[in-house]
Amino acid sequence: MLRTALLGGFLLFALVEAQRTRNSGNRTPRQNGQFGSNGVTRNGARDAVGTEVYPGCDGKVCLPEADLCANRKNKVGEKEYDGKSYWFSWDSDEAVLRNARWNWFTARNYCRKRCMDLISIESQDEQDFLGREMKKAGVRETWSSGRLCDKEVDGCDQPRFQPYNIRGWFWASTLQGMGETNVFDGRKYNAWSFTGPLNKSQPDGLLKADGFGEQACMGLLDDFFGDGLAWHDTKCNDRRLIICEDLPKGNINFVRQQNPGVVIP
Repeated sequence: MLRTALLGGFLLFALVEAQRTRNSGNRTPRQNGQFGSNGVTRNGARDAVGTEVYPGCDGKVCLPEADLCANRKNKVGEKEYDGKSYWFSWDSDEAVLRNARWNWFTARNYCRKRCMDLISIESQDEQDFLGREMKKAGVRETWSSGRLCDKEVDGCDQPRFQPYNIRGWFWASTLQGMGETNVFDGRKYNAWSFTGPLNKSQPDGLLKADGFGEQACMGLLDDFFGDGLAWHDTKCNDRRLIICEDLPKGNINFVRQQNPGVVIP
């Protein structure tokens, strides 16, 4: 199970998630044991430095590894924006990464081992930057770190998080609330779509009878419903390409302090 603690004024939580993977790619590589018969990256495949493409970390959220953190800026597919590193999986020079599709859980784990996490989108400028990179590669969907505060998150039964589809979303990467989903002119940036597969404003997923979210993870989708580049709530086990971005500076500083012999930029 995947378990994470959220500290501060927002809430304390623990995520318990199933780990599954699906993959596909921009081109079909040779079949050499790392790929399925249709050319997609297999579960258990490893990248060039020997780390799992879909890390399980014994059922727990992966912790940063100093050597991987130190080399994150040299990883092919890395780009800088506003003082942070971003890594775009589709720009990798490794077929196992170009042809990988992660679910939300393994996506976060692959990023986190490198002092990164899935993207949190905090401004129109940042969204525009991400959108430009997607369009250059013809990519139409990617994961974000947006997460619904449902039964899998401890403390989400508190009244201040309800109704969940309005006040129950947060960025798992920064542990900050995303703001009310129906407020588009407030302090926090909001790019939820006005439509979706059911012609309803996003997020439109409901809580199931057991209290778990129907569509508890947020994807960044480009014009699937005539809505441009916009946020959509989706199933966490959907599979997508990924963009990693640097963890908050305090988190990276902690890794530096714990590993004084490793130079982590």
